Amino acid sequence: MARVRLTDRLLQTTKPPESGRLELTDEASPGLEFRVTANGAKSWRLNYRVKGLAGLRRITIGPYPSISLSDARKRARSVYDAAKHGIDLPVQERREAEEATRSEHRPKTVADLLRRYVEEHCKANQRRWEQTERLFKAHVEPSIGTKELGEVRRADVVGLLDDLQNRKGLNAQVNRVRSQVLAAFNWAVERDFLDANPAASVKKRKKIEVPRARVLDDAELVAIWRAADSLTYPSNQLIKLLILTGQRRDEVRCLSWAEIRADIWILPGDRNKGRRDHEIPLPAAAVDLLKALPQVGPFVFSCDSKGAKPYAGMKRLKEILDRESGVRDWTIHDIRRTVATGLGRLGIQQDVIERVLNHGRGILEKTYNVHQYRDEKRASLDAWARRVERLVAIEAETMVALTKRHQAGGDTA
Repeated sequence: MARVRLTDRLLQTTKPPESGRLELTDEASPGLEFRVTANGAKSWRLNYRVKGLAGLRRITIGPYPSISLSDARKRARSVYDAAKHGIDLPVQERREAEEATRSEHRPKTVADLLRRYVEEHCKANQRRWEQTERLFKAHVEPSIGTKELGEVRRADVVGLLDDLQNRKGLNAQVNRVRSQVLAAFNWAVERDFLDANPAASVKKRKKIEVPRARVLDDAELVAIWRAADSLTYPSNQLIKLLILTGQRRDEVRCLSWAEIRADIWILPGDRNKGRRDHEIPLPAAAVDLLKALPQVGPFVFSCDSKGAKPYAGMKRLKEILDRESGVRDWTIHDIRRTVATGLGRLGIQQDVIERVLNHGRGILEKTYNVHQYRDEKRASLDAWARRVERLVAIEAETMVALTKRHQAGGDTA
């Protein structure tokens, strides 16, 4: 390797070697090399050592003449000066560039983080990711959504929960917000968006989650059934199937035709809380209900003309049922509890009721007892359907009798 004092004229007139590579070391700049290959490509390379670190470092500065002699010497000098102070400048610059790139893609605010968390994590891992998204939009974003992500402190999360509990009067929802915010911040820490989770030490609120025990009495159940009668497809049939089967709201709402096998509904494991396929023997009333429905797409209950999307108007439907039935202080989930209670009153064993509802089972039972309880579940739901039909029929007979009595009284008058 020749060592010369490089000049612009020398660089311009240096001819390529017949083979291999020609390397000229600059006398004016320690470690700076001018390189020419056999195909005429010219470039700069720098060799240097960093104080306190073992080994020789090499970096490519760039091509000539895009990088001139003066620019190459300036770059060599800056790297060399930093190296004398124990700083590997190219490595430092690379890390800063990587950090800048990461920073560009980092969520800037809490709202940015929550949206990315839903999009990149919840949609892939949560069956009910829409609920998480709605929870963030309704309770978290209005409070701390605009806050810079790196500025969020424990006090901000505590203040959010205090506001939900004390000003808005929420109960169980407060701890659900805490749980989801904690998970979102943990996700951010794992991806280096945050150094630490500001919600990590925020404790769960105690004595605010009051378990619901609301069971609809016979008159209320019939009133809701009758209110459903006043509705059209798909609201009418959706509510009635909830009452006849006792399954969860979204399991019924998102029911697809592919899950129906004659008089058996096979609810797949990826669509239910138990994470296992669940067989629901359908009583005759439910089979007749389904047979009467139009099959225009994959979903049984849909407002879409092609049946491509499941029904999504549960909030509005509940408001209509409240108005038409006159029943107050109830939730759609109370129907499920009412079915379970009704089965118990019919003398159905608790183990069978749990199977009908697809409640969780112990590890040993899941491993060794694989019996599907199809016959027992069918008998239970058939008995429940007959009871519902009888209650509705009795109510109808009573209304007819009252109407006749009223008319008779009116005629007499």
